[in-house]
Amino acid sequence: MIELVVGLAAGGLVTWLFRRRVKQRAESAAQGHAIKVPCMLRHPALEGRWLRGKMLIGPSTMVWEPGTRAGAALSLPEGLRQVSLRSPSLREAMMKVNGGSRIVECTSSAGAVLIAVMPNEVELVCTALSRDAAK
Repeated sequence: MIELVVGLAAGGLVTWLFRRRVKQRAESAAQGHAIKVPCMLRHPALEGRWLRGKMLIGPSTMVWEPGTRAGAALSLPEGLRQVSLRSPSLREAMMKVNGGSRIVECTSSAGAVLIAVMPNEVELVCTALSRDAAK
């Protein structure tokens, strides 16, 4: 019984911390500060490979920051614009991407780019993409 209580308390604490961090990012973005949104990127240069990293979204910029050495040489291609938004396929959810995330499908001068983000932060990424496409 004690293990159950401790497990529920730990789960509640983790959920609270996660939601707090998401809220802080949203507030910072609303104030015009640069924020880092955790995501996964599928770049046309690396066929079929998902890369872990963060999108640095500022008032006038959107930059990819890789989380591993595999994506260190990559940057976002020119002319990146959103085409659609979808849930991950069963294969994507089983292989690499969180099944609860949303995938933003984009086109660019280099080809199709996929960006997987959690649902509570997808609006921040879509807003940055639409802002960059309007330039």
